[in-house]
Amino acid sequence: MDSAQLHSENDFDPVVVRRNRIDRWNKVASRTGYGLYAVSVAAFFGGLWTSFTTAMHFVSGVALVVGSIILAPAIVITYGIRAARREDQQAAANQQPQVVSGEHKPTS
Repeated sequence: MDSAQLHSENDFDPVVVRRNRIDRWNKVASRTGYGLYAVSVAAFFGGLWTSFTTAMHFVSGVALVVGSIILAPAIVITYGIRAARREDQQAAANQQPQVVSGEHKPTS
């Protein structure tokens, strides 16, 4: 069973629907966290090449801290979602009847 078929069969499963919604928000959080890291790096190196002002120091530090606060749980949630999807795929594969010599043998 491929992932498209698995998703189409589970569209009405409330757990899968909730997991997909969490995944969408988690992707936004990941992009935001990495974007704040980019802002932090840009502010830091911009300050090194010009004059490192207090404002640039503040922007670099705050972007780094807030990006870390957002990104750390997003990474953990990503691994959890991947593991749950992998487990669902394995469970679906175990429910498929096994074909032996042209006969269908149900799994127990």
